[in-house]
Amino acid sequence: MMSVIFTICSIFILHQLPEIKDKERTIIYSNTEYTTTYGVDKIFMGVYSGRKSGFLKLNEDGTGEYKYDVFGFAPTDCKRSPIKFIWGFVVGEDHLPIKNKRHYGSSYKILLQSTGSNSFQGCRTVVLKDFILDRGNSLHVSSSDDWKKSKK
Repeated sequence: MMSVIFTICSIFILHQLPEIKDKERTIIYSNTEYTTTYGVDKIFMGVYSGRKSGFLKLNEDGTGEYKYDVFGFAPTDCKRSPIKFIWGFVVGEDHLPIKNKRHYGSSYKILLQSTGSNSFQGCRTVVLKDFILDRGNSLHVSSSDDWKKSKK
């Protein structure tokens, strides 16, 4: 029975691999090239938000928006509008997002690369590394105190 389940799962993954690979992109972070994918489960898509006006939005087409709760110190020419970006979860040799087990559930490393006129950390960083935390019924953004979304 287990071998039948394994075979079915393997066929499914191999069948999905071309679609996953079509949604891969290389993002350079801290002078290192990472292979990433936005071909992930739809539970990750949508808006992560909290009590304030900030948010992280991941779109199915691999684009998104990021708005800080508090913008902080930035040059005057750094726009205070939401940051437009492309994104991807870092993948392993199997082309699947790397999932790290944690005491609360699991985490996934995600890279966000600015594509607009403003960028992260007061327009000082083009690529931001963050983590999406899977805590069971909800997903959370590591860099925020309260940004989350339901897995439904």
